Amino acid sequence: MRKKSKKYGVTTDEIMDYLKENVPTHDDLKQFATKEDLKQFATKEDLGRMRSDIIDFVDKKLLDLKGDIIILMKTEDQKLLALIALLVQKNVISDREAKQVVKIDPFRQAHVYAKA
Repeated sequence: MRKKSKKYGVTTDEIMDYLKENVPTHDDLKQFATKEDLKQFATKEDLGRMRSDIIDFVDKKLLDLKGDIIILMKTEDQKLLALIALLVQKNVISDREAKQVVKIDPFRQAHVYAKA
């Protein structure tokens, strides 16, 4: 009788018996689907069409999103211009300051200037 592993509690014979029962043989693997079998399900052309359809779908969604963002930005821009006009009207800011604010690019990175 073989000694059981202290760490795992099984013998080599038990491991070998398990492998004989559960590991597929070469003949078992031959029964799996072949490349020819898989061609019945999806050809390269099918996959190419699916890829193209997915890309078209994503492109359309991105364009829709871009349109939504543009509409939101135009609305916010109108609000900003109305606020600037109100601030000028109430003499909170000057015309020159208002023009400076309107010139600001909404996507430009903020610059931090260190005092020398």
